[in-house]
Amino acid sequence: YDLQNAQIARAALKLLESTKKYSKNTISLTDEIIEEGIMHRPPCRFEEIKVETENDGTNNQNVLVILDVAHNPAAMVHLVSKLEHTYPGRKKRIVVGFSADKDLVQCGSALLAISQDPSSFHLVEAAHPRAAKLEDILNAEPKLRQSNFDVKDRSITAQVKLALKHAHERKEILVVCGSVFLMAEAREAIGIDEPRDSDYIAEVAGANLRHGQEFFGNSDPEKK
Repeated sequence: YDLQNAQIARAALKLLESTKKYSKNTISLTDEIIEEGIMHRPPCRFEEIKVETENDGTNNQNVLVILDVAHNPAAMVHLVSKLEHTYPGRKKRIVVGFSADKDLVQCGSALLAISQDPSSFHLVEAAHPRAAKLEDILNAEPKLRQSNFDVKDRSITAQVKLALKHAHERKEILVVCGSVFLMAEAREAIGIDEPRDSDYIAEVAGANLRHGQEFFGNSDPEKK
């Protein structure tokens, strides 16, 4: 939805500039400033990252990793379309997990439009109370039973590491998608070092609970 979002943001800023009702200390919103602003994208919205991997312990090569929070059937369709438009003919490897309240049947069907080879998929289960269980994903789309997953280690990290290895060997693009709840661990797994909430805060916030004097809110980041 990048194009639509950019169009809405551009229209809103031009309307704001035309009204002249903001502070006198605010800079003028020229076309150049508006275009520069809408060029910036939040993380994990078709975010492209080159990850360096080792080859035979000596030579380093990059794997292109795309992080995208597509998390429902409509978003999956958009993601599939953008992948094919941006990288036509390139093979893709997918690390994916969902939230339990999504339409897993439709999401699974949309994913298989990326690749008909189940072995190119890696299923994960986020450490979050709303994450879909591996068993539920497999029941919703039986073709994914031939994909990569581990019921003893359902972590995102394990499958991202394995997927990176395969993507490097087979010159594939690695895509991580399915839920915003996957992204912090996925980013860490590919070597991005950034601040994160403590496990306690993440657990309480994710469960939509209030504790003590802290209010972590009950908004759903996947419905924004």
